[in-house]
Amino acid sequence: MDLLLEDFDYDEDIDEERDIRKKKLAFKEEVAKAKNFLEETKSKYYDEIKLRPGVTQEQQKAMDFFNRYNKQQEQAEQQHETFKNNTKKLFSDDFKGFDITVGEKKYKYNIQNKNKVAENQSNITNLVGKFLNENGDVVDHAGYHKAIYAADNVDKIAAHFYEQGKADAIKDVVNKSKNLSDTKARTTQGDVFIGGMKVKAISGADSTKLKIKTRKFN
Repeated sequence: MDLLLEDFDYDEDIDEERDIRKKKLAFKEEVAKAKNFLEETKSKYYDEIKLRPGVTQEQQKAMDFFNRYNKQQEQAEQQHETFKNNTKKLFSDDFKGFDITVGEKKYKYNIQNKNKVAENQSNITNLVGKFLNENGDVVDHAGYHKAIYAADNVDKIAAHFYEQGKADAIKDVVNKSKNLSDTKARTTQGDVFIGGMKVKAISGADSTKLKIKTRKFN
């Protein structure tokens, strides 16, 4: 089994992204084949038990479990199919975007490729799968919890960055106004030489007075 799994090993730092995708896809296909083989084998086994004239108590328990399992699988498949159909309806041509609440206002956040989003979000494993290893264990805890938190608090996060944007904009205006005031202060006071004459500009209460000193040349 270890030798078989080695065929799907990859190194994200060395292998090309296209090759990694191919190996992941091949691994999923092999898992699906193995699952189908197991299901067929179990079905044949329980069919053989049914044909036997006498069934022991343990065999009957096994058959009851198998029947419940099949029923649960059918219900899960029907529920998933219903979910996919409702997802397609949601992302139809009438879809104008998600409603994002910021304070007392609501905004529309539209998406570019609705069909791709609908397909990707039709299976929850596409969201959490990127944080798991081949055994189903979470290996990227920070990424997993960030994604789950963002999904559960999208309005709160949007409001935070909206308020942060306003604060940054106000800070930028204040800084620019301060720089402009400093520039004006420097240009309205001080000595300036014009055509050999020293002119002193005065602001404030004495701004109506103009002092001119002639620069002497030997």
